[in-house]
Amino acid sequence: MSDLNDAREAYLALRESTTSVQLATLGADQSPEASYAPCVWSEGNCYLYLSGLSSHCRNLLNNPKISLLLVDDAVRTANPFARVRASLQGSARVINRDTSEFAGLMQIFHQRFGKVMALIEPLPDFRLFQVHASSGSFIRGFGQAYALSGNALDQLQAVDPRK
Repeated sequence: MSDLNDAREAYLALRESTTSVQLATLGADQSPEASYAPCVWSEGNCYLYLSGLSSHCRNLLNNPKISLLLVDDAVRTANPFARVRASLQGSARVINRDTSEFAGLMQIFHQRFGKVMALIEPLPDFRLFQVHASSGSFIRGFGQAYALSGNALDQLQAVDPRK
């Protein structure tokens, strides 16, 4: 397997194993605001089920721009400076409750997060967001940086540190 294919598999494994992401959204005054949320991935998109009481939900309703940070577990990292991570930039859209898309994604949330979903799914303030990332980067360690591209953001190109 080539280094690029190996890196792609590592990126996809990080994405699929991630149960929460760190979020950067824009507040009403356009200031960046960091937070986190549990997530699921389906067909190359990230899905967030967010309470309307949270600032990140309100921010996304007002401005769909978002950045996600996926970081490998610190206990699996020998050197914190070389922690495996991906940073994704894109936009979010609300998926309405009365759609088959919502029902199918809620099944994935229930499978991943269990009983808590039975408690929070019916709460009327919660919104389901699809995050479609349009650009990003994947860092696998020292000297292993990749630009992400493609419709599902699953194509990698090595970044030359000399450029």
